[in-house]
Amino acid sequence: MLIYQNAHLAVHRLLLNELKTNCFIIQNGTEALLVDPTDQADVIIAYLREHGLQLRHMLTTHGHFDHVSGAAGMVESGLVDTLYVHEKDFDELKRAKTYSLMIFKKKMEVPPMAHYSEELVGFLRGWGLGLRHVGGHTKGSSYLYGLDRDFIISGDLTLHHKLTITMFDSRENTAEFKEFIDQVRQDFRPDTVILPGHGNATTVAAELEHNKKWAYVQQKESHGH
Repeated sequence: MLIYQNAHLAVHRLLLNELKTNCFIIQNGTEALLVDPTDQADVIIAYLREHGLQLRHMLTTHGHFDHVSGAAGMVESGLVDTLYVHEKDFDELKRAKTYSLMIFKKKMEVPPMAHYSEELVGFLRGWGLGLRHVGGHTKGSSYLYGLDRDFIISGDLTLHHKLTITMFDSRENTAEFKEFIDQVRQDFRPDTVILPGHGNATTVAAELEHNKKWAYVQQKESHGH
């Protein structure tokens, strides 16, 4: 379903796994960019065909299994040949296979991976998009954003504030997480739309005011813990 639109791009959302992880298809005319291929490659392919979209690239905001389970199937389809992921999450993505078996009780193939390249960054810039690595949630966590600062696809650096969330995971890095929150506050408008890893679209203002995890991170770091 269409979840966000500006003058040049349309963003579609698919919910394809048990965790309701957001899978996004960014449309530019008849071309598409797949962000976080969460599961069910066949459904993603059918959606692209239904809307007459040619897939150009596929990337993930981070390497957790619920964000990448459909990637191998997309490569097998021949529509793309690799999954772009930050190189600091290569090991995370390799571990995704184990977590998929543990949590989903489902086998997952690890797709061919490529690190975020100059070619990819240039392609995104041509679409009016930026890509920034920050870490925090995982070592390679990154976010995609409109160069007009109108929207952010944040991965799990943002979970909609109305969702029940864990305050912090021992594997997460609070200093890096706070850096992301600071960037959002400084570089984006209050009405900038956030398309989170889980949950509905929200705004910078709403998350700064209501997101308990963001508040926890900022308080923890400000007290030097």
